[in-house]
Amino acid sequence: MKPIRPLILSAALTFALTAAPTSPAQAQIYDLRGAERVALERNLDLRAVSYSLRASESRLRGGYGLYDPVARVRLAEGEARDRSNLYFLADQTTVKERYRQFDLSLSQKLPTGAEIVAAFTNGRQDSTPPTAINPAYQSELRFSLTQPLLRGFGPTVTEQVILFAAKDRDVALEDLREQAFVLLGRVRDAYFDVLSLRDNLVYRETSVDLAEKVYSENRARVDAGVMAPVEILEAEVGLSQRQRELLDARRAYEDALDNLALLLNSGEAIEVADVTLDEPPLETDEESGLASALILRPDLLRRVREIERLDLEARINRNALLPSLDLDASYSHKGLAGTYNDNLSDLGTDELRNWQLGLTLSYPLGNRSARNDYRRSQQLIQGSRAQLEGLRDQIRNEIRAAIRLVEVSRKKIEVSGNGRALAEEKLRTLLKRREVGLATTRQVLEGEEDLALARTDQITSLADYNRAVTAYLRVTGLLLQHEGVALKNGGASSDQESLLQMSDR
Repeated sequence: MKPIRPLILSAALTFALTAAPTSPAQAQIYDLRGAERVALERNLDLRAVSYSLRASESRLRGGYGLYDPVARVRLAEGEARDRSNLYFLADQTTVKERYRQFDLSLSQKLPTGAEIVAAFTNGRQDSTPPTAINPAYQSELRFSLTQPLLRGFGPTVTEQVILFAAKDRDVALEDLREQAFVLLGRVRDAYFDVLSLRDNLVYRETSVDLAEKVYSENRARVDAGVMAPVEILEAEVGLSQRQRELLDARRAYEDALDNLALLLNSGEAIEVADVTLDEPPLETDEESGLASALILRPDLLRRVREIERLDLEARINRNALLPSLDLDASYSHKGLAGTYNDNLSDLGTDELRNWQLGLTLSYPLGNRSARNDYRRSQQLIQGSRAQLEGLRDQIRNEIRAAIRLVEVSRKKIEVSGNGRALAEEKLRTLLKRREVGLATTRQVLEGEEDLALARTDQITSLADYNRAVTAYLRVTGLLLQHEGVALKNGGASSDQESLLQMSDR
């Protein structure tokens, strides 16, 4: 017996060093909703995806810049020299012109694909030999319109950068929602793990207390000569085994806390609230679950958004099959005089008015690039639709499996509860029999171990049921709605804030 007692003392010392409880002042306590809320605010993986959504939103807003008017200013001064080949300038073989130019223009894009330009040009020219008006001031006020009639016509083609950015933003939003689905599922599972392992830890502490009590009583009875010495050996072995199991239980519990803290991005010690696992009610139905999944599942909605983007690309590529037919229209007034004021006076009259109306037609013979781009987009759409149909079938199977898991978990809770009640009754009977010498130490310890297994089975069944509930909510797309999670302010928040918020209830 003596070689075993140091082992017991060593195990007890190890337990005392490793099982020191965390000071409540040092640990942040979370209930389930509190843990979910903090995870939505702090989790780094979710934050990384949120920046992708913000980037796509910035790109969408930037796409509307195509409708920003464009102002242009040009100022130039120079000199041009050339040889004249005119008969009446035979003695003046070199012609020199000095000029100064100042131009203003304002252009605007329209949703139809048209571009309107208003331009005002000014120039001063000195010529050697002199011309009829020297120096000459020349100005023009011009309005022009270029409108595609076939290729490039309409808002779909004109705003394609905006429309593609909007589809990419929708895809990024579904990526954020899917990451939130994954995160909440992991937080809930980790939280239920902590609760189940804490319950196991508490029972292991009770188990050690019982083993110590049995050891003390056996030793007293052996000293009194009413019990065989081998009973002390049985008690010592049982106590040592339960101390080791207590150490393992505490290690598993602290590992689970660390895992939860990692999901919460918490650098401080955490604890879970003083609650026990229960059996929350849940109504399951395959058809209603499938209906909600088809409108809420982010992975399916992302696939739908990708198909919508391909449809947009196909419409643009189909427009590229058309010939280019552009309507060109312009109207202007010109001025020409020896002084700048007289030149401007000419602009106010219609004496030097100019106008033009015309059509420009062009078409690449064969147009192979456009035809193959359109064919490629059609093929991608067909492939994506086939994948979408396969995903819908997969979702139905996932819902069926989740419903079966919920039902089986419910039954396991009932069975494990009955098993625990039976084990508790058996242990009470053994303890009473031991008091009158009708049960051995080994039988009592075996009965206590049977109760430990029954308790573990019951708490595991409860944890499995709660995880099954989470799985059902996830595969039906109801998880965020069930937890009251929505996009904060329509996605308008600072870069450091979470894009998702959880409602109070």
